[in-house]
Amino acid sequence: MTHRPWLQLAFVLGEAALTLVSGGLIFIIISRASGPQVLGGYALALAWLALFQGVSSFGIPEYILREAGAHGRDAAGQVVHALLLGLGSGVAAICLMLIAVRFLGYSAYTVRVITVTSLALIPAFFNTSCRSVFVAQRQMHLPFVVALIEAAIMLSASLYLLFSGYGAVALMVAFVVAKTASASFAGVQLFRWALPARPAIDPRMLIQTARTVFAFGVGAMIGMLSLRINVIMVSLWVDITTVGHYAAATKIMEISLIVSQLFGPLLLSRMAHNFSVKGARDPNDFGAWFEVLFAVVVPPCVGVWVFAGLILETAFGTAFGNAVWILRILMIYVLTETADIMMSVILKAAHRQRQDATCLAFNLLTNIALNLALLPVLGPIGAAIGRVAGGGVSATLRHLLISKVLTPVNWFRFARKPGLISLVAGSVCFSLLDVERPAWLLLFYTATCLVSLWISPSFSFSTIKDIMSFPSSALRDNP
Repeated sequence: MTHRPWLQLAFVLGEAALTLVSGGLIFIIISRASGPQVLGGYALALAWLALFQGVSSFGIPEYILREAGAHGRDAAGQVVHALLLGLGSGVAAICLMLIAVRFLGYSAYTVRVITVTSLALIPAFFNTSCRSVFVAQRQMHLPFVVALIEAAIMLSASLYLLFSGYGAVALMVAFVVAKTASASFAGVQLFRWALPARPAIDPRMLIQTARTVFAFGVGAMIGMLSLRINVIMVSLWVDITTVGHYAAATKIMEISLIVSQLFGPLLLSRMAHNFSVKGARDPNDFGAWFEVLFAVVVPPCVGVWVFAGLILETAFGTAFGNAVWILRILMIYVLTETADIMMSVILKAAHRQRQDATCLAFNLLTNIALNLALLPVLGPIGAAIGRVAGGGVSATLRHLLISKVLTPVNWFRFARKPGLISLVAGSVCFSLLDVERPAWLLLFYTATCLVSLWISPSFSFSTIKDIMSFPSSALRDNP
């Protein structure tokens, strides 16, 4: 019953909502109950955690996703050996994090907060790795329950601690406990239902897995650095207020990428299955999937571009209206990054992860070079341009590589219909911004896009059903 596609979709949306609500709500509660000092310590600790998760996970969840998607329960050996490697990289990441934080002049209390937070690295890795198997087998109710356990513990414990007068250390203890509890549940479900077999540890297979995982890990670390380098570089050239403006626009950009980040694992598992089991190696076979993705991503991007000022001032306050053009440029990045993520998935499914990491490295180099050139002249707008250019370079390189080793993919064809609908509606609204109330125009734009996409074949419910379904051949292997 849990394999029903529409039920799977409901679990995916529920998991995303739990992640967004719990994270955002806790930030709001901390800021109102304990003020900016506790919130600053909490946010800084989470930033350090995110920074070292690239070392801890080292691309292993993506490797597991590909193998579990391609081979089902027959991938138990690869999964177990990859998890063992992840435990080693997690211990190394904790050690590196504890050493690095003591060389940056933080106060003893801040070091203590970050030290406690480092204990969440291994549970966080285990959670994402188990989720990869669940996604590959389309057991989306399990990630939902994992997220529900974590959110319930986090919200209840944080509320109690905050209103009892505790600080950031206690909050991070609750964070670690929530991560550990959810990871424990995920592990039990993994070995009870998803992978009940207990393969023996084989040193030769461990070495072979490590060699394959290495390319995934390099790509994951480059991606982590690419995601965070712009804010760090902006802070070296401008004051903290301007950094806040850039961070606000960046947060909206990150929210806009959630759909692509949720879609990517679903595509990777199914594409890896087709490439490995069926022998079909044409990415265009998933053209209907790409059309649905762009139908969901393109209209919001155009809408945010048109109504950037309204969105920033409503969400963050009137002072953030200065970030309008930063946000608009970053929306262009969201569109290129959506295609870039899909191309990365195609290459990884085709076992081209080393070439994929090389393409991503050019993204980072281009981004840094343009930041150095444009930041002193244009400020944060220059950083936004650098991010767009970096994404454009990696997308171009990945497209050329796919055309060479597989089959060319016409991305404009898949994005054409939602693009035309959004551009026409967006142009009308943009021309009337100084005449009509922006809120009414936003409502008109939303309604126009929804109706147009509803009657357009770009948004196909049969395709969504296929996306959330488990391959019939895999079902035979996974009763």
